[in-house]
Amino acid sequence: MFKELLDAYGRYGSDQASESALLDLVKRLIPEKVTAQDLNIFLSEDRDEPDHVAVLWTTSIITTKISEDIRDGAIDTGDELSSVFLEITDQVSSLMLPICSGASPDEDTTNYAALRRKANSGIKILNKLANLPLQAPLRFQPSTLLRLAAFTDSADPWSTSSDAARKLLEAQLQQLDDAQKKSLIGDEILTKFLRPLFSKSRPAAITASGRKAEYVEQSRYDNADRETPETKPWKYAHRYAIAVFAWAVQYSDTTLLQSHWPLFTPVLLALLDESTVTIKIRALAILRTFWARCPPGLMRNTGLADVFEQAVFPAVLHLPTLTPEDESLQILSAAYPVLIEMAGLNYPSSDLEAKQPQQITEDQRKLIDKIVREGVMVGYHHAKEHIRLVGLFCETLVCIVNGMGIIAVKYLKDFIPMISEIMTDPFGTKHPPTLVSATQLLQTILRTCWPRIPHHCNEICKILMLCWLNVNNEESFSSEISTATNLKAELIKTGQMLSAVMKTTAKENLSKRVSPLIEKEPQLNELFGDIKAS
Repeated sequence: MFKELLDAYGRYGSDQASESALLDLVKRLIPEKVTAQDLNIFLSEDRDEPDHVAVLWTTSIITTKISEDIRDGAIDTGDELSSVFLEITDQVSSLMLPICSGASPDEDTTNYAALRRKANSGIKILNKLANLPLQAPLRFQPSTLLRLAAFTDSADPWSTSSDAARKLLEAQLQQLDDAQKKSLIGDEILTKFLRPLFSKSRPAAITASGRKAEYVEQSRYDNADRETPETKPWKYAHRYAIAVFAWAVQYSDTTLLQSHWPLFTPVLLALLDESTVTIKIRALAILRTFWARCPPGLMRNTGLADVFEQAVFPAVLHLPTLTPEDESLQILSAAYPVLIEMAGLNYPSSDLEAKQPQQITEDQRKLIDKIVREGVMVGYHHAKEHIRLVGLFCETLVCIVNGMGIIAVKYLKDFIPMISEIMTDPFGTKHPPTLVSATQLLQTILRTCWPRIPHHCNEICKILMLCWLNVNNEESFSSEISTATNLKAELIKTGQMLSAVMKTTAKENLSKRVSPLIEKEPQLNELFGDIKAS
C-alpha cells in the first residue's frame, strides 16, 4: 500500500533531506484514507536490515497523516485503536534498535549513520504516537520502554536523540506505579533481556544466581574462547545492552536493589572484567551509581564487597608506559572515585573545613590503606614523570585526607616527601594545575593533621620557598599572569595556614624561621611578608 512512498525515499530521502522538505513532494503519494491497521500491517512485513531506514521514514510520514485525521475527526478513537497503536510502537521500537556489526568495537564495520537515522525517525514516531489525541494517553509496552533506553546515552555513536529519548521515557514512567516500574527493571530488563546476554561471560567469582562463589570454578572457562560474539553478544551485536543496563541502574531505588541485587552483580562484574578501555570506564561509572543507591552494608553483608574491590583495584595500575597516558588518566579518574566511595568516604570532598571522619569498618579502613599505599603511592613512584597523573594523585589524596580526618597523620611520612618532590621540581611550573593540586593537598594536610605539623615545619617552609622562587623565575608565566597570580595566592594562603598552626600547636611565631630566609632572598617577602609582620 505504501510502496510509492518507499520508492520516493529511495529517490529523495537517501540524501538525508529533512522530513519537512520532503513532505510536499510525497503528499500526493499518501493514500486519501489510511488507517492505523494499514500502518500496522505495513510494519509487520519482513524486510532486510538496510530497508529499515526507509520503512521508519515512511512510517513517520504516515503517522503524521493519521494524527491529523484523528484531530479532524476523520478517525474514531477507542480502546481497539489504542491497542493497534501499541502494536505499532512495539514494531517501531524493534526496527530502530541499533544492531551493530563487525568483529569487535575495535574492528567495527557498523553503519552508524544509518543507525542514527533510524533512531531519529523512530523516536520522532514514538513521540507522535505518545501525543496522539486519544481517549487515554498511550502507555508503551515494557519492551518498547526497554528499547528506548538503548538511546539514552549521548556517548553511544548511534544515539543523537538521547535527550528526546530520556524525556519520552520519563513521561512514560510517570504513568507507571512503583510495582510497574519494579517489574520493568527487574523482570523485563534484568531478567528477560540482560541475563541471557551476559550468562556466558559471567565471571567465575560469582554463581549463576549472582552471589559470591565459595569455590571459584576455574574450569568454567577452560578450552573456551571468551572473546566471541556468541560469548559476549553485549559487546558485539547488542552493544546497546550497556546503555540499557546503565539506565536501569540509574532508575533503580534502594528498595529494588535490596530485592533484586543478584540480577545486577553478574552484569556489573562482567563489564568490569572487560579489557576494552571505553567499556571499562563506563562500567566503573555504572558501578559508582549502583554503589550509591545500594542499601548501606548490603554488598558487605552478602560478601560481594571484596569481589567488587578485587574487580576494580587493578584498574588503578593501568599506568604508563604499558597504558598510554591519556587512557591511564581516563581509567584512573573513573576508578579512584569508586574505590574511595566503597571505602566509606565521600568523593569529591573539598570542603574548606575538614570533615569529621565517618564511621568506617575495619574492612573499609584496610581498603583505604590499600588505595593509598598500593594505589596512589605506587602509581606516583611509577609514573611521576607524567605530570597530569601526578595532579590526579594529589586530588585523590585530598579526598582521602578530608574523609579520614586526623587519622590521616599516619600517612604524613609518605605525603610530605611526595609534595616536596612535586612542588620543588624546577620543571613543575610547566604544568601549573598540578602545582595547584599539590598546594591544595598541603593545605588539606595543614587543616586536618595539624597536631603533627610542627615536626614537618622546616620541610614545609622549604617547599613553599622553592616553589615560590620557581614560579617567579618562570618566564612563560609572563604571558599567563592569571595562572601565576592564582598559584601565588595559594602559596601565600598555605604559608598563613602554617603560621596559624604553629601558633596554636607549638606556641611559636613562624616569623623567627622565615625572617632569615627573607633577608637572604628578598623575593620571599611577598610570600612570607604577612607572617613577618605578625
